[in-house]
Amino acid sequence: MSRTAELFDECVAATPDDIKQRVEWSFQIADKIDSILKERGMTQKEFARQIGRSEAEVCRWVGGTHNFTLATLAKISTVLNVSIITIPKTI
Repeated sequence: MSRTAELFDECVAATPDDIKQRVEWSFQIADKIDSILKERGMTQKEFARQIGRSEAEVCRWVGGTHNFTLATLAKISTVLNVSIITIPKTI
């Protein structure tokens, strides 16, 4: 294993679990948005126009580097007419 690979593994191991989870969720959300846009044949530019945001912002969303707020997720869900996140109901 190269020294670079070793350093990478050390960094990943030192990353707190909550940060790992946040990154995983961000990429899952980004993948879901990207999949929906592709299924509908919608470009990021078209989606940005519909949601009232810049194309650059939508690009960040789909790239998985955006820290989504609940307000943003609600807006995306409303514009796409699909739940982006699902929270199980409790009794």
